[in-house]
Amino acid sequence: MYGRVLRQLRESKARTQAEVARSVGISPAQLARLESNQRGLYVEDFIRIAEALGEKAGNLLPNDLGDIGHLKPLIDRLATVPIELLPRVATIIEKVVRLTEEISAEPQTQRTPRLKTRR
Repeated sequence: MYGRVLRQLRESKARTQAEVARSVGISPAQLARLESNQRGLYVEDFIRIAEALGEKAGNLLPNDLGDIGHLKPLIDRLATVPIELLPRVATIIEKVVRLTEEISAEPQTQRTPRLKTRR
């Protein structure tokens, strides 16, 4: 899904796979796999490629995202995070996702706010 958009954006900027790959610190083969949907697109790659192409990270998402279209502004915000902090941000997001899954799995009557107060 993302590969086609990524390739079209790169080609519209008249950039080669080798140029873009070098500028984001991945191999041209890795970029080729991303563009052919043979490799998952990690947040770090996503943001670095967007920056290399002079675009907001949300612009790499197709317009037909359906229920997750509301994530474009969040991805654009992530693009402002310094690259060296992205692993920490990814860890925080994973924890939030796990917490959300745990809360969703609890029966409605047993739900209690987990982040209500600071101690």
